[in-house]
Amino acid sequence: MHPLKLKILLRGGVFLLRAYCWFRQKKNRERMVAAMLLIPAIILLIPTYTFTLTLLQSFLFQAMLIYGLFSVIWIFKHHYRLAGINFSIYILLLFKINNPIDTGYQVFQGDEKLSILQFNVLSTNNAYDETINRLLQISPDLISFQEVSNPWADNLEAKLKEDYPYSKVVRNLDEGQGIAIFSKFPLVDVMTIDWHGTSNIAGKVSVGDETINFLSLHTRSPMSKARWKDRNLHIKSAQQYIAEKNGEFLVLGDFNTVPWDKRLLSFKSSTNLKDSRKKLTPTFPAWNPLLAQIPIDYIFHSKGIGCDSLDAVKITSDHKAILGTFLIGGL
Repeated sequence: MHPLKLKILLRGGVFLLRAYCWFRQKKNRERMVAAMLLIPAIILLIPTYTFTLTLLQSFLFQAMLIYGLFSVIWIFKHHYRLAGINFSIYILLLFKINNPIDTGYQVFQGDEKLSILQFNVLSTNNAYDETINRLLQISPDLISFQEVSNPWADNLEAKLKEDYPYSKVVRNLDEGQGIAIFSKFPLVDVMTIDWHGTSNIAGKVSVGDETINFLSLHTRSPMSKARWKDRNLHIKSAQQYIAEKNGEFLVLGDFNTVPWDKRLLSFKSSTNLKDSRKKLTPTFPAWNPLLAQIPIDYIFHSKGIGCDSLDAVKITSDHKAILGTFLIGGL
């Protein structure tokens, strides 16, 4: 054999032997597994700048639970290095998930109360009577609806008008983009605004001596890059609209994104609005177990409004409704 070929074969053999010996060592195997665990963690922890990252990071909560579970498993297996790495990732994910959840504004003046229900009914859902009976049982003061198809519009208008004398229903050729607002309190200056092919309802609701601005919206689900861009522009348009208004504000809707999304963080920061949720409160998809759901429905409120409570309510849709009780403090 040619000396050069023999030299290459010998060096290759030595390399493979060293690699084999390296992998045989427990601490080195742990290092390899740790490196493999760090790669998805980095993807989950970096800001949501791109379409793909946004989709992946919608499931941070589930990823956090997985890392936490593996931390426990590694401890029982006495792989303490791996347990430490997994637990560190778990803490970082926990911080990223909990950081956007607001403590909420404390309102110490005013005694007007307002109960609000935010609910995506699902345009193909035909449980009209069951849904409306449940809504009448809950009896919130103000209800914001999304995915109001023509049959939903007909049923809501016919069966809620007695209890909710003030309303605005906007039908859309795309029935998944129909939207409506129903109120026990007077609605003032109500109008429909079109942003990027989606209908939004804006106006004011009079509660006692207070008049509060509101905006009800439904961004498109980001199932493609084009729809993701539309959704981001929609949130930006809402952000600019709110910035031009004076007075207290409520924003209700299906934003089709999670609280830790960069766009939603920017929306909250620029409008100075607070998310009503005090915990994760996932809403979609309602048929999944709680641990497999994500929070995409919101009630945001301004500084003169305090949120006493907020809970998710299972009704009939693929979304859970969110029901909140608010104290209106005024300016």
